Amino acid sequence: MIKWTIRIFFILAAITVFTLFYISFYGLETDYFNPTIQNKIKTINSNFDLEFQKTNILLDLKKLELKVKVTKPKINFNNTSIDLNKLNLNISIKSFLKNEFALQRGEVGLAKTDIKQLIELANQVKASPFLFLAKEIFNKGQIEGKLKVNFDSAGKIKDDYKIIGSIFNFDAKILKKFNINKVNAKFELFKNNYSFYIVKGNINDIDLANSEFEINKENKNLNVKANLVSRANLKNIQSTLDLFQINLLKDKVDKSEISFDLKSSLSFQLEKYIKIKNLKVDGNGKIHLLNIQHKIDTSKLKEIFTNYNDSFQIADSEIKFSLDSNKQNIEIKGLINLTNEYEKFKSKIIFDKKKNNTDFDVKININSSIIRLPNLNYKKEVNDQTSLKFKGNRKKNEGYNFEVVEFKESNNLILIKDIEFNEKTQVNNLKELIVRTTHDDLVNNDFKLTKNNKIKIQGEIYDARPLLISLEKEDKKRTLSRRFNGELLANFKEVITDKQINLFKFSMISNIKRGKHEKFTAKGEFSENKFLDISMFPSGDGKTKVFQLYSDRAEPFISSYKFIKGFKGGILTYESIYDDQGSNSNLKISNFKVSKVPALTQLLTLASLQGIADTLTGEGIRFSELEMDFNSKKAEKNVINIEEFYAIGPAISLLMQGYIVKKELVSLKGTLVPARTVNKVIGWIPVVGKILIGSKVGEGVFGVSFKMKGPPKDIKTTVNPIKTLTPRFITRTIEKMKDIKKKDEN
Repeated sequence: MIKWTIRIFFILAAITVFTLFYISFYGLETDYFNPTIQNKIKTINSNFDLEFQKTNILLDLKKLELKVKVTKPKINFNNTSIDLNKLNLNISIKSFLKNEFALQRGEVGLAKTDIKQLIELANQVKASPFLFLAKEIFNKGQIEGKLKVNFDSAGKIKDDYKIIGSIFNFDAKILKKFNINKVNAKFELFKNNYSFYIVKGNINDIDLANSEFEINKENKNLNVKANLVSRANLKNIQSTLDLFQINLLKDKVDKSEISFDLKSSLSFQLEKYIKIKNLKVDGNGKIHLLNIQHKIDTSKLKEIFTNYNDSFQIADSEIKFSLDSNKQNIEIKGLINLTNEYEKFKSKIIFDKKKNNTDFDVKININSSIIRLPNLNYKKEVNDQTSLKFKGNRKKNEGYNFEVVEFKESNNLILIKDIEFNEKTQVNNLKELIVRTTHDDLVNNDFKLTKNNKIKIQGEIYDARPLLISLEKEDKKRTLSRRFNGELLANFKEVITDKQINLFKFSMISNIKRGKHEKFTAKGEFSENKFLDISMFPSGDGKTKVFQLYSDRAEPFISSYKFIKGFKGGILTYESIYDDQGSNSNLKISNFKVSKVPALTQLLTLASLQGIADTLTGEGIRFSELEMDFNSKKAEKNVINIEEFYAIGPAISLLMQGYIVKKELVSLKGTLVPARTVNKVIGWIPVVGKILIGSKVGEGVFGVSFKMKGPPKDIKTTVNPIKTLTPRFITRTIEKMKDIKKKDEN
């Protein structure tokens, strides 16, 4: 009996063990849980209908759970269906025996399904703003994945669910501007946390294969972080910058395109699923090509960089950048093309939107650029090895501050430190300037300027030829702003003027107030006993100023005028009294010779004074003295009124008056008389004539009256013979002849 009992026990134990083993590893097919499973699906949504072939039960002894596997499950809802490739349920044996809610966990495998169809299903399970938003922005695509959920004792899904899966051929449009196309991606979704890995695909034509995104839901906001691997060939850069509200090129370019490979990190908050906030981007990579054709006015720039082509290209360059809502930091190193040739460059630019400030630090080779610096009489041709660097900042509506500007080419150097410009590119302040340049292989500028308590300029040589040329041009543009003040002390050992008549031992003292010379004096020597004196000072009333110039050599000041091709000798005296409303000036030149003056030659020819005309075009005509009184008024823009122009010499005398509208019109009239006619007329005057010219009277014709009128390049001249001289002409002639005789006697 005992043996049978033991035998039966072992048989039952073996059967039990075998049964448990079989159920644990192979399971049992049953329909016992079918109603329970289907009813549970109904509790989620009454429109859901779970369809499947069979269920299989496995025993988990370790957890005391039953695992129910559903074969070929399918969810039907709203006249459509979604295929599941897995549906596993874990049931607590203990809760089941106590007649409590026994479902502990569930695992659902989703077969490849249309993404919009899945969103509709998810929204039926639990509606949310995110699902509503997803339905609006997702255009197409397929999805497959796996869902793992845990249930509480009341049968509700816990928050620790997990969804993993893949997306195929996904298209979407976010915020009506982010276009997502042909994306294949992997994803993991947890409560309030979503991560994506892009296998392939692009956003707004930027290829983002191998990029990662992480989204955290916080109340009604989405916090987005991403590690991006991006490649692109964009034909409109600003349209991409517009996505992030960056107006870097807005309304400034006609064409912009870029090709790049970048790695970057990105973060921003999508406030209420709509508005981008707290944008931040950091990255680096390679720019294969950047082409910008802008519409910025470069006329002033082209006066210096004469072959600049209104565009620039960057190629084979490394880039590092950092962008956020308030600041953009961009560093680029590589090749740049400003003309028609690529050259090395390096730049760092920081745009600070909050401070309205832009910092920049640029180094660039400009070997292929043609450069003209007319104020220094400097020229650089193509292929001269040249570098330019500048560092500083610009504040909106305030101007530019340069910590350093350095231009280097062979033996030429221009170095500027701490120069400040206002919005009109007028100088507010300057700490130091060093200039060393050559012209025709000879040093033409070598000086240094420093500004502390005083402005000091010390130098070996200064090329004043551009300054002398500018005397015939009216430049109303101010170089110095109203903020520029100080006492100026300048000393040059040599100053280059025209016609190889250089000035030595030049010194100048000036008081600059509100960007203008309040008063100054300047002196120099042409040679022994040949001097230059210049001064400017306020008049007694303080409202007007007086400018005076005396030069023992007139040529440097006359030779720059294009209508006079030959001028020699002469002593020049000039005085001008001026204020804001205009000026009154007097010019005197004595003992000089002129030749190749086309207007005067034409006048002499028309007056049948061919012999004098021939002399003028040959060795020249000498004048004993020239005096001109003229004025200009603010109300008469660009008009010079010549009150009287009188010149007397051994060959002819000339008296005229009229006006000149600069670059537009010349209108003059006057009298021209050969010297012997003058002698004859003066000789008729008792006592005076005898004193001035002796007792012998010349023979010949009187002279002509003339009119000259027309544009500067097409002046028409008419002449008429005269038989009498005007009292004014005779009076002026007598005055001048008296002066000349006194000078000769002295």
